[in-house]
Amino acid sequence: MVSSPAPLRAPYSPVRSDWPNCYQMLCGHCDLQGGCAVIEGMIEMASGGAWPEGGWVTDPGAGVTCLSYVPRARPSLPRQQLRAIQRTKESALPSVCGGCAARKGSEASTSLHTRRDYQACVRSRSPFVCHEDPKHERLCGGWCRAIQRRST
Repeated sequence: MVSSPAPLRAPYSPVRSDWPNCYQMLCGHCDLQGGCAVIEGMIEMASGGAWPEGGWVTDPGAGVTCLSYVPRARPSLPRQQLRAIQRTKESALPSVCGGCAARKGSEASTSLHTRRDYQACVRSRSPFVCHEDPKHERLCGGWCRAIQRRST
C-alpha cells in the first residue's frame, strides 16, 4: 500500500495588502485570538524576525492557515433538530459535494483550518454548513452523516 505524502506547508509571510484578510480569516475565528502570541510573532517576522513557532503557513487546501488555530466553540443544534437528522434516511440528507470537508482528498479536507472547524462541529454537534451554499444556510451533507454515525 502506497501512502500519499503529507501536504507541504511552509512558513508564510503575507505582503502588506494580505494582512487584513489573513488576520480576519485566521485569527478572527480562533478561540485564542485574545491571548495568542502568534500575531506578534508574525508582525516581528514581517520586520525581519524569525518565523514564530506555530505561526502562519501555506496550506494546500486553504492558501494559508495557522498551525496554532483553535476553532471557537459554537452552540450545539437543539436536541430536536439533532434527532431529526439522526432519523432522516441517508437518501434524504443533503448531498455530499465534491469539495466537502468530509470527503477524503478534497481541497477542504486537506485544509488544516477547515478540518479543525469540521471536527470541532462534529464533536460539539454544532452546525457546519456546506461551503457551496452561497447563503451559508444548508447543512453540510458530510457533517449530517457524521452526526448520524455518532448517534449509533
